[in-house]
Amino acid sequence: MGKNLTPNSDIVQQENKSLPLPNEQNDWRNFLNDPQMEGTYIDQFLRDRGYKEEERKERRTYAQNWPAYNEAQMREKLLFLDILGELCSFVPTEKRTVGHPRVPLQEMIFSCVLKVYEQLSSRRVNSDLEIARKMGHLNHTPHFNTVLNYFKDPKLVPILTNLIQLSALPLKNLEQTFAVDASGLSTAFYSRWLDYRFNGDKRIRDWLKVHLICGAKTNIVTHVVITDGKRADSPRFPELVKETAKFFEVKEICADKGYSSRDNLQTVWDLGGIPYIPFRSGVTGKSRGHKAWRKMFLWFQLHREKFMDSYHQRSNAESTFSMLKRKFQNKLMFKKEVGQINEALAKILCHNICVLIQELHETGLRLEFAESAHLFPTLHNNSAISQKYP
Repeated sequence: MGKNLTPNSDIVQQENKSLPLPNEQNDWRNFLNDPQMEGTYIDQFLRDRGYKEEERKERRTYAQNWPAYNEAQMREKLLFLDILGELCSFVPTEKRTVGHPRVPLQEMIFSCVLKVYEQLSSRRVNSDLEIARKMGHLNHTPHFNTVLNYFKDPKLVPILTNLIQLSALPLKNLEQTFAVDASGLSTAFYSRWLDYRFNGDKRIRDWLKVHLICGAKTNIVTHVVITDGKRADSPRFPELVKETAKFFEVKEICADKGYSSRDNLQTVWDLGGIPYIPFRSGVTGKSRGHKAWRKMFLWFQLHREKFMDSYHQRSNAESTFSMLKRKFQNKLMFKKEVGQINEALAKILCHNICVLIQELHETGLRLEFAESAHLFPTLHNNSAISQKYP
């Protein structure tokens, strides 16, 4: 057993320096404020001197429900078409009184997302669109050039973003801990040094950055922001958290040091959650008007092992990106920026639908979108498909 701290054992020698250990008169808070202890990991400090034993942790393992997984994978494509059709039914139809009638917007979004799901060229995916038409999801099969043209339409960006948010809502009773991270999706084209040197006013994008927040249990994406690849991560944090808090009960938010700032911690705190974001080296616990910063700094210093146990749920964000890129590739094929953004959003929507299919088989999840569709500005609540998921 390790030694017990007593009021009399209040001096420990470290490199010929006398450092006071906490006792009844010298509490932990004063111990932290001692300038000689700046940046010291307290648990390790005590273990090195025999005042605390090394704790052995059992490795966590997570069992796979193979029968449910197998069934979900075998039926995924059929269920994907049904769920995508249900989601697209909430997209309002455009009214056009002049000119040739346009293809219904909901059908074109269905076709665009299905193309991304199949990972095929617009010509080769035409057969799958014909199958979807025969199943009743489309009134007619659109021309492959029409599908490509709709990818370049800027009005698809808010609609796809709202569909991603709507697709996450069936899991609002399961998710209370969320992870925030960002990763890049590369384009199929490369810039050259000569382009930067001789065209200084021309911005050439080789990749886009996907900023997302996802649930720690199911990897469902609750909100996403797409930016230029060179944009910083931290400024997107408040929007991701606040949009998620509109529909989910946020108890914990995990993110890496890149998001460590007083404003970000306070944002989570004000929403009733606990921000598990590690502190950079050299920072102090001064609140500067942000009480969450001081509270979490003390928690980080006094109970770092417990802090890090909760923080490591952040790895679920990396798992989400891994799932997304392995299944739907990490490359964007469109040349124009709007097309790339819509393609990236379609990938994330495909990911969310696949997560719903998995949870449908593992937990018996009931998919109900109609009661929440009216909460999003670009959608309506007139579902054309009955609820067919038990």
